[in-house]
Amino acid sequence: MLTWQNSVFKLRIPSQNEMLSAGYTHAYLFHPPIVDPPRMLMTMLNEIKFHPKLVDMNIEMGEGYSSLKEMVEDAENLKCDAIINCTGLGAANICKDTTLIGGRGVLLHYDRSCARRETGSSDQELMRDAAILTEEGKWGSRTDPSYIIPRGDVFVVGGTYKEEDYEQGIRNEERKKIKQNAWDWGIDTERVDPIGEWTGFRPCRPNVRLEVDSTNSSADMKVVHSYGAGGSGWTIFAGIAKRSVDLLFSSEKSKD
Repeated sequence: MLTWQNSVFKLRIPSQNEMLSAGYTHAYLFHPPIVDPPRMLMTMLNEIKFHPKLVDMNIEMGEGYSSLKEMVEDAENLKCDAIINCTGLGAANICKDTTLIGGRGVLLHYDRSCARRETGSSDQELMRDAAILTEEGKWGSRTDPSYIIPRGDVFVVGGTYKEEDYEQGIRNEERKKIKQNAWDWGIDTERVDPIGEWTGFRPCRPNVRLEVDSTNSSADMKVVHSYGAGGSGWTIFAGIAKRSVDLLFSSEKSKD
């Protein structure tokens, strides 16, 4: 075992028979923290809403902004002195950022209590609900990853990663492939149907934009950009948020 492996929670290597029967020569099993995004977002929103120092909060989207200049003017009218721009894909239009593109992802949702198929596995650890992701082997690829994530009352099964594909619905062939993924990961799709489906667009960029905008900042207004994490938003959001606040309260200037 390598030194770093000691810091991974309940890391272990499955049996050779289990790996070979799945089409792999090596694999790791471990216990990761799983985020339930809807529940966590509501918790974070309520934490702000009921903060004793909160003066005002408005989460209504309205018509949206067409430019950064419009955003700055609106902030000035509201007597604000800072903006953290975390508009995701919207920054492509607001900031005229031509490097920002959508990475389309599609999911199917299954009830967590749905019927499971018999696997014949003797490994009790593998019979528990687990988050599984593969982008290699016979099941997945970079553009068509195969994964299942137990999240709250549902299983999230995916998926796709298609850059500059802006189809808003799930194509029939994609739905068929994800149902096969669900079957592979243990859901008895011959007896149960999905309870929902979802399409989203990751804000993909060569690098996360996390910097002070010296061009649009002034003595009375500081603009910090914080977007472009792609599919890693839930992985690195805490670090990005802390760095955004550091930039907001520092005297650091943009490198651009």
